[in-house]
Amino acid sequence: MASSSSLSEKSLTCSICLDVFTDPVTTSCGHNFCMACIVSHRDRNPCPRCPLCGNALDSKQDFNINRTIKEFSESVKRKRTQEKPEVPCDSCPKKKMRTAIKSCLHCGTSFCVSHLEPHKTAEKLKKHKLINPVKNLEEYICKNHERPLGLYCKDDQTAICQFCTESDHKNHNTAPLEEESLKLLMNKKIAVQQKIQDKLRKIKEIKHSLRFNKQAKEKEIEENIKFFKDVFDKSNTELVELTEEKHKATERRGDKLIRELDKEIMELKKRQTELEQLSHPMDSTQIISLLRSPIYTNRSINISISTLEQGDILRKTISHLQSALDEKMRETVGRELRSIQHYAVDVTLDPDTAHPELMLSDDGKKVWNPGKSQKIPNTPKRFDHCSCVLGKEGFSSQKFYYEVQVSGTEWDLGVAKESIDRKGDIGLNPRNGYWTIWLRNGDEYAANDRPPVSLSLREKPVKVGVFVDFEEGLVSFYDVEARYHIFSFTGQSFAEKLYPYFSPGECGKEQNSPPLIITPVDPVE
Repeated sequence: MASSSSLSEKSLTCSICLDVFTDPVTTSCGHNFCMACIVSHRDRNPCPRCPLCGNALDSKQDFNINRTIKEFSESVKRKRTQEKPEVPCDSCPKKKMRTAIKSCLHCGTSFCVSHLEPHKTAEKLKKHKLINPVKNLEEYICKNHERPLGLYCKDDQTAICQFCTESDHKNHNTAPLEEESLKLLMNKKIAVQQKIQDKLRKIKEIKHSLRFNKQAKEKEIEENIKFFKDVFDKSNTELVELTEEKHKATERRGDKLIRELDKEIMELKKRQTELEQLSHPMDSTQIISLLRSPIYTNRSINISISTLEQGDILRKTISHLQSALDEKMRETVGRELRSIQHYAVDVTLDPDTAHPELMLSDDGKKVWNPGKSQKIPNTPKRFDHCSCVLGKEGFSSQKFYYEVQVSGTEWDLGVAKESIDRKGDIGLNPRNGYWTIWLRNGDEYAANDRPPVSLSLREKPVKVGVFVDFEEGLVSFYDVEARYHIFSFTGQSFAEKLYPYFSPGECGKEQNSPPLIITPVDPVE
């Protein structure tokens, strides 16, 4: 039996009940299980397969106990029993305390060999329920009636005593606890095994997802490198070509100017020769001719070479580069939106939280402010000062996403935690439990952080997407149609439920505020 120590307890554990083998048997595929476990598994399934390798099980196979494995298993069980902590006898004096061999559920006491003797001889005590000694004896006794927990209530799924069947559990479906315990143990073991299989399947799915993610990452890196190489190489080539052409044009112009100047110099020299040939003193004819002919030519040649063209070329090239980067950004944000739209949730407005001035559509998808207060109860959930409303359902420990159609000159949008103060003036910032952005005065956008962050948007959003990731502590806002990331609150900590938050703003002069409309999420193409 010395070799049993070399076998780990894990190698002697049934993969169905997760305990050391009891009457171990070997299947045709070579795996070992408890006989009761594998027979139950085979009989429950129309097409039974081995829980470990998945090979088909022979429904007609007669299992024989593997004596060698049983011997090792029983050795482990004996070792477990020996390692159990000893329970002292409650009747022995402290100085001569001996180990208990039984615990009595009726007496609520544990006894050694000597003190247990009356339970073997006295007729009254013979009827008491004895069990193997345990330290936590009170857990085996009914707290209401101080009687042994000898029955199992199937209706309430709990252990009860005989007196319980006459009170709280009257007319309930009951059975002896020992009989049910075997079924319960088997069910628990099967449930645990199922959980293990579920976890293993999830690990397999995650590993597959990680492999796919690695491939997607490599492809994305390759595409991004190619994009930037193509864009910058193209822009660089165009810039070089345009610059070279500009300088060649300048050189051609300079050559032309030089030729024209050379021609004028020749004319001037010719004129100089003519002047030198004039006689002295000059007659009247020569004087008049001299006065009428200019000393130099009348043409004025601009000999400056402009450098403004270089700035124009660079500006156009950078503009082209910016357009390419903008398109790449739209593509990237579009891919990001497609990913987070998988976490879309159905958001409905909660009328019990709405400020008295707000009107909600019948389907709970639209809110606006007509400027007239309604006579409704001022409940603890309701905002009584700021014209805002929350979604009906809160979310926690998950990712969620929703989209809202916005319009007008004023609105607020985001999420708020469940415990926010809804009475009086509220401060929209994360410290107070709000993660929001807003529009004021038609074109002033801001993220309500501490301090607020002014936002410069390229265009006016028509539909805003809101995404929350509890694990990452992230709240992000997107311009859905423009495929533009507006703002993200990062590194946040969410200790409670978050609710979608809306405010259509105040009522305008003689007109209702434009509504905020919760829209279905259409996948980004």
